[in-house]
Amino acid sequence: MSAARARALARLVGFAFLTGGLLLLWPLGRFLGPWARRPMRRAWCRGVCVLLGIRLLVEGEPFRACPTLLVANHASYLDIPVLGSVVDATFVAKAEVESWPLLGLLARITGTMFVRRYWREAKRQRDALAARMGAGESFVLFAEGTSSSGLDVLPLKTSLLSVAEPGVLERPVAVQPVVLAWRRLASGEPIDETNAELYAWWGDATLLPHLWRVLHLDGVEVVVRLGEPVLSWSVVSRKILGPELRARLRAGLAEARAAVEPAEGRAVVLA
Repeated sequence: MSAARARALARLVGFAFLTGGLLLLWPLGRFLGPWARRPMRRAWCRGVCVLLGIRLLVEGEPFRACPTLLVANHASYLDIPVLGSVVDATFVAKAEVESWPLLGLLARITGTMFVRRYWREAKRQRDALAARMGAGESFVLFAEGTSSSGLDVLPLKTSLLSVAEPGVLERPVAVQPVVLAWRRLASGEPIDETNAELYAWWGDATLLPHLWRVLHLDGVEVVVRLGEPVLSWSVVSRKILGPELRARLRAGLAEARAAVEPAEGRAVVLA
């Protein structure tokens, strides 16, 4: 048996124990409340990152002064444990995720908000998001609407960004851009057009074969850059906010991918 295959099998066993522990403890967390559930969710996410050899470099802090919609670029299902290791927020996911094997179950029990890509649903889903943010909940939104190679940022879907428009909520909320830069493999080789598909999951790629390949890989370095938040009182409209956020995400992604060494002040939270 090759070393890579042995590593993949060991990771599968570790994932089974980690996920089994989450499923066993989660009912207790639901009884105790959010203060107990959040550390469980973060521990699972960090455990997945450690198992897969994902080294996180984090710059900036999640905005906590008010409920926040964290808007991130999207390359892979692996963005979820990466971001879940850094922020305490609920994920917004496309409705199809709910039916995925195991990952759909984990998404459901951890309170993921599922949305449908249909224009007739946009206002109802925006109102549902607004109600939960009005109650104090923060969310992670992959506003591109789909994953990509992770080397650039697609145009953002803006329907849910309207939660920050004037008159939608009586309390202030924030929108914070979050750059996810899958920067280099454990070998030091930069991630570019020739190897982005090793960790990015997009296009015609199927989930289980891609995940099986990821389990064989040595690991990867990911930069998570939390930008300056935009407060709702300064938002004119979602149509203006969307392109502004995309421009900030693209600039941050290019800068993070170009950097050879971590910037001063960046914290390595997982090795």
